[in-house]
Amino acid sequence: MDRRVQRTRALLQEALLALMTEKGYEETTVQDIIDRANVGRATFYAHFADKETLLTSRLEDLRNMLAERQRQSPTLGFSLPMLEHAHSHLRLYQAIVGHERGAFVLRRIHRTIADLALRDVQALGFKGTVEERHLAAEYMAGAFMAVLTWWLDHGGKLALGEVDTIFRRLILKGLKELT
Repeated sequence: MDRRVQRTRALLQEALLALMTEKGYEETTVQDIIDRANVGRATFYAHFADKETLLTSRLEDLRNMLAERQRQSPTLGFSLPMLEHAHSHLRLYQAIVGHERGAFVLRRIHRTIADLALRDVQALGFKGTVEERHLAAEYMAGAFMAVLTWWLDHGGKLALGEVDTIFRRLILKGLKELT
């Protein structure tokens, strides 16, 4: 991808994230985004169909990063990188977690985590039907999102490694009995 295209896409993505922190996704308009990024409307639409497509591009970047980190550390490899990502964007996550305005973003993140958890369920040798494997992955994703929400609600004060260790211990102990 051309550097100018990358730079423009990054400007638009960062503008959206900043505005989501300030006023929420629902209240943010394309006009707000282009004003913040200091680009024209035609430039915005040359890169993205709408603000949902813009957000989806950022969430795909997150998914790709988590998938890569999972490849490097297969068992629950998404957990610590996701916590690190939330920590590095703490104000944004605190603005969306626990608020109706963040539901769309949280559903997308949950879906990403569930997809990655399904890989872990399969890699751990979970015995069961396809439906049971999918249910186990949803359980893992739901548990992770609950842990992430709790951690954010408490100001992200507990050390990332400690949160990750607790999550892993809880999940792996439960899955161990089913493999």
